Amino acid sequence: MSDLPPPKRDSNSILSSQELTLRLARSRNIDGMLTKNSDSTFEQRATFRLAAEQATRQRNLETIMVMAARHGGETVAGGEPDPDWLTRFLQLAEEIGSVPMQQLWGRILAIELISPGSFSVRSLITLREMTQRDAQLFQRLCALACSYTGSDERRLLTGLYKGATLLSRAKASHLGLGKYRLPYNALLQLFELGLLYKGELESGELPAEGLELVFSNQRWRLRSRQSHNKLLYYRLTPVGNELAHLLEEPPQEEYLQDLLVLLHQGIHIEVAMTTPPAQPEAQDEKGG
Repeated sequence: MSDLPPPKRDSNSILSSQELTLRLARSRNIDGMLTKNSDSTFEQRATFRLAAEQATRQRNLETIMVMAARHGGETVAGGEPDPDWLTRFLQLAEEIGSVPMQQLWGRILAIELISPGSFSVRSLITLREMTQRDAQLFQRLCALACSYTGSDERRLLTGLYKGATLLSRAKASHLGLGKYRLPYNALLQLFELGLLYKGELESGELPAEGLELVFSNQRWRLRSRQSHNKLLYYRLTPVGNELAHLLEEPPQEEYLQDLLVLLHQGIHIEVAMTTPPAQPEAQDEKGG
């Protein structure tokens, strides 16, 4: 899935604040006093507005159902979702009006029908609060994240801690994530959304038999050259790990190369290419 597109703007239209207020009011059917509409009462205009909003919610839900059917295709369903989960899903999804975010909600439902229990209500609420910009930042994070073999927990590796030896002092080396369009202010946003745990973490010492890291298209076998070497990383939250399934991305090659160079300071690494599982195609925008 490519980067979510930026919000669309009409570059040929320059509006005053007053004109933009009127446009927004008309789009939401609350322009009666601005346009001095004396042909209808407040009650009549409210009835019309609520009916239009209901129609919009209905269209949003039907669009998401179409996208869910398209994503799921002929894959065998694992069963119906929990009724309470489905009720909450529909309540939240009816407000999703942008096509790219509708794609994500359609994919959630498709995955949930194939594998019930894949997404918690908390994940749905988090996604509902995410803007298109938030989704773009999280997508960039997912393109850098990896996991340990046998674990579903994703991590964002940021550096290496080399313990002290007889000939050298302890030293921590870090990658600058801003180089990969993920500066620290972006991490702060992901912390606030509950997608990433606050604070950089330090792994235990690498086991003698080595450690295997899994990226979407590579596996790295790590063997420490000396004792007391540790990985530095950020860890995705349970909600972050659930939503990461929506944004499977090939890792950034520049990041992988830089990470290899950094880790080679104290770790021997064997790299093996893998074939990532096929992902449903999706078009590439706030959760509503």
